[in-house]
Amino acid sequence: MSQHKPYLLGGRIVTMTVEHSVIPNGYILIEDGTIARIYERAEDIIEAHQKYRVIETHGSIYPGMIDLHNHFVYNVLPLWVVPASYENRSQWPRHSEYRSGVRLPIKTVIGKYSPSAKALVRYVETKALLGGTTTGQGIRTRVKGGSKLFIGAMRNVEEPLNDNLRPAGTRVPDLHVGGATAQERIDSFRRLLNRPGQGAYFYHLSEGIDEAARQHFFNLKDHDLINQNLVGIHCLGLAAQDLKYLTEKGAKVVWSPFSNQLLYGRTIDLNSLKESGVKFSIGCDWTPTGSKNLLQELKVAAHANSEQGSPFSSYDLVHAVTAGAAHVTGWADQLGTIEEGKLADLLIVRDKKPDAYLNLIAATEPDVELVVVAGVPRYGNRTFMHAWHETAMALLEDIEISGQTKALFLHAPTSEINDVSFAAACETLEEVMSDLYGYVDKMDQESSLLLAFGEDPSPEFSIELDNEFDLDGDIFREEEHALLADVPMVPFVDLDSPIVEGANYWQRIESQKNIPDSLRDWLKACYVI
Repeated sequence: MSQHKPYLLGGRIVTMTVEHSVIPNGYILIEDGTIARIYERAEDIIEAHQKYRVIETHGSIYPGMIDLHNHFVYNVLPLWVVPASYENRSQWPRHSEYRSGVRLPIKTVIGKYSPSAKALVRYVETKALLGGTTTGQGIRTRVKGGSKLFIGAMRNVEEPLNDNLRPAGTRVPDLHVGGATAQERIDSFRRLLNRPGQGAYFYHLSEGIDEAARQHFFNLKDHDLINQNLVGIHCLGLAAQDLKYLTEKGAKVVWSPFSNQLLYGRTIDLNSLKESGVKFSIGCDWTPTGSKNLLQELKVAAHANSEQGSPFSSYDLVHAVTAGAAHVTGWADQLGTIEEGKLADLLIVRDKKPDAYLNLIAATEPDVELVVVAGVPRYGNRTFMHAWHETAMALLEDIEISGQTKALFLHAPTSEINDVSFAAACETLEEVMSDLYGYVDKMDQESSLLLAFGEDPSPEFSIELDNEFDLDGDIFREEEHALLADVPMVPFVDLDSPIVEGANYWQRIESQKNIPDSLRDWLKACYVI
């Protein structure tokens, strides 16, 4: 493992403290995982710091991007061609195509067995890093029978491993307030919302466009379950007065525009969001019905913003994945802006636009020059990575991104997958996903052999899914009962590309029924398709 050694990053520093706070040619001294000093000019660097290695990025340096809505374990799967327009989140998980092509491959195969589960975790974390993400919602695993959060190269909100960052809680299923056990469920929600030592509590709130979706807001409001800890993911079904109520109570919002568009045909009313004053961030959701990374999600957000009259500036959108996201988690005193004394989670991208904020919105994965987490360069330009990790060269992995050579440093002290490279993960997943039933047969045969020799056949490492929940409490139309019948799993599924590229991806975009042509054209233009 590389030692934490001081170094200087040079480039255009986009501090995100206030709009237009940009240092054109500055330097950031990173020491012990923090931003120790910021210099506005090279000639200002004191003699004691001139001895440190300098990485001249010739790009723009931003606070690391924080993705506060992502079900990472599904991100090996490609974009689902959504078969209908839905009204709330209780409907689409029942569709036979979703069950056979999304749910079952992850639940019963890829996330179940150790070789593929380890490859999955390696792949999806790397995929996030390629898109400039430094913090996301955590991946829960079972290791030798015990449940734990995976700790890897990225920071996660549920277990940030820093005494100054309060861990977050998360709940995905809707809170139902009817029936004999209603009070018990309400009391449980209240305990989790206000758990001592916890900060933000993430909850999928009113995901949908009908009154059934909105009712989930009232289920919280009527039982006094909205306070400064609550972070409502989606909030698509909320009216303007509902958003204002969230603001009054100190609650926050996570906006996932692409997922909203793909599933429900529209996204949140941005003018109402703006007028409410609620603090909000932007999250990808997941690749089956969302963006591959925050760089893509920013582009979808920019399109939605333009279509609704541009209530937010480009600074506001970048703020939502940096400083705004840190406010949502309650970490604003430690992350989200580039200031002395804060944690060194940083993103460096190539300069393509004079405007620093439009520059990030326009950036694509090849433009990512460096991703730094807690002061450690985790991914980026091969020259930068090899220079910093010169004493740990064996732990670096070179990869090609759109013809450019980059490098990864994924080693983490407590990781269970340090022996799994990104290349090996790709190879394993491609083999497994090309023949799902064959892989199950192979794993069953290995389990039988272990049993024959008196050994425990249970997987040493597997995935706990965070987006599978009981739908029985939801109200749905009678004709949807037919979709609840058991369906067979697909025999194979494509491994999703780690970046936005490839004809197959754009064919899936073209096949989507619920997004406007203007969004399709905008995304293609952003990626020069």
